[in-house]
Amino acid sequence: MSDLKNAISQFISYLFHPGIMPTIGALYVLWAVPEIYSWSTIIKIVSTVFVGTYAAPLLAIVLLRVTNSISSVHLIKREDRIYPYIIGAACALATATFMEKAMAPKHIYLSVYGTAFVLIISTILLPYFKSSAHTAGTAGFLALYLALHQQYGTGRADYFILIVLVLGAVAWSRTTLKRHTLKELLSGGLLGFFTVYALLSQ
Repeated sequence: MSDLKNAISQFISYLFHPGIMPTIGALYVLWAVPEIYSWSTIIKIVSTVFVGTYAAPLLAIVLLRVTNSISSVHLIKREDRIYPYIIGAACALATATFMEKAMAPKHIYLSVYGTAFVLIISTILLPYFKSSAHTAGTAGFLALYLALHQQYGTGRADYFILIVLVLGAVAWSRTTLKRHTLKELLSGGLLGFFTVYALLSQ
């Protein structure tokens, strides 16, 4: 049973990896906003967010591991997160700036700016505890969902419940794997939610 729980927890952690959440958010924004975009524009926007917030930071983590700058690609130790977080924040800032200049939907580039801010704050907090990036990413998407619902009336109650359940599943998976304490999960969730919500509510 313990092996099954760990396997499920690993699956949930990979499925809702914080690096992929900005891409999921970009897809949702393009579906939710009233503007109509061509498929070529959608592909360009989503691929840019994917490369800038997931692929590039992931490649950096692999290179850091190969050069023994970090002990694990899973970033279990607090000190292993410093360089990946800094690189991730830089990539997110560059991506958001590019998207803003390219006149992408503001909800997308503001959310990516939020990702950078969360990573910067999480890096500052690392000497004290490792705030959960997983709950930050999922809670950030929840904030995006609520902001779009308030502005455009998109979404439904059952979708909201589903996102909350996903957030709970992510938190459960991280505790099951013993990667975070309750305080770390809560701090990550609050940081991700209020950062994105504040940016999108302007």
